[in-house]
Amino acid sequence: MKRTIMLAAAFLTISATAQADQTMTIPGTLPSANACESAWAGAQSPEAAATVFVAALITYQYDKAVARDCMTRIVDSNYLSNGKLGHDLEYLIEVGIDRHAEIARSYVDGAIPDNGYNLPNGPWVIRFTRDKRFDLGGQLYRVKVYTSGQPSSRPITMRRDENGHYRINEASTLFVGVAAPR
Repeated sequence: MKRTIMLAAAFLTISATAQADQTMTIPGTLPSANACESAWAGAQSPEAAATVFVAALITYQYDKAVARDCMTRIVDSNYLSNGKLGHDLEYLIEVGIDRHAEIARSYVDGAIPDNGYNLPNGPWVIRFTRDKRFDLGGQLYRVKVYTSGQPSSRPITMRRDENGHYRINEASTLFVGVAAPR
């Protein structure tokens, strides 16, 4: 089953739930890599950019080509090789979401082990937190995404590039296993 959506300029919605926590919403999977890049380019915070990456991980289950193209456009150069996804990210995809799509779905509120990580009706909510290590210096920022599949949140490091965009610099923890679906 392929999920498609109409992508408007407001792909992401931010609502602050506390000083350190934020929720982001996405309407569903990404319809194209161009839509991905557009949403990412409009991201005004590390959480917003990370939400686009999470959307790409979820999209992978439905359209691998769109998800890979999206990732190629928004990751930092350390995850690329000759303009394509590098070996490190390819390996993470292979052993993570390629084998266990529930990993990506676990980042959406309501997709839990007890319901097999089935995605709720949209829009989907992704929750983030910041801790004292948010600003790592050198234009690097660390945010954590909540998962329903483990008791701890998972860090993502973003690098703000010369154009002011947040690129995914390190996200290996997003590919780590979660509790088995029931």
